[in-house]
Amino acid sequence: VSRNLLDMAEVPEYNPIRCGVMEMGEVGDRLDIVLLERVRLCELFDAYSSLLTEKQREACGLMLRQDLSAAEIGVELGMTRQGAHDLVKRSLERLDEIERVLGLIGLRNAYESLRSLIDESRGALPVEFLERAVRLGVISEGGKADV
Repeated sequence: VSRNLLDMAEVPEYNPIRCGVMEMGEVGDRLDIVLLERVRLCELFDAYSSLLTEKQREACGLMLRQDLSAAEIGVELGMTRQGAHDLVKRSLERLDEIERVLGLIGLRNAYESLRSLIDESRGALPVEFLERAVRLGVISEGGKADV
């Protein structure tokens, strides 16, 4: 995990039950939050990296995929450590803003939760509801929800 993420003064809150995270004490909880944030950033990058400039895409890729520090990114891109840090920070803020506007990852997560709920409740749901869900492509005819 990048030292930049470990040194974050503030990390987002999360629901440990929803995320399936086991209780590991204060240090484990902090690491869980850092790892969940890293996964979130990678999802944003995968979904929206094409909307960044080439330099932003390269800097974020080096940080997220190769786990390089700001100093190492600076060397790779021919800029100062501070310049690399600022570039990555602005790029990640841009990815967050794009998700706030488009909300595609949030929609996908909600859709996956809905499919899972339908699967878990299949026996208790009316046949008409299940037939409509099949017609809409939310679930498959005989088995699990479509992935």
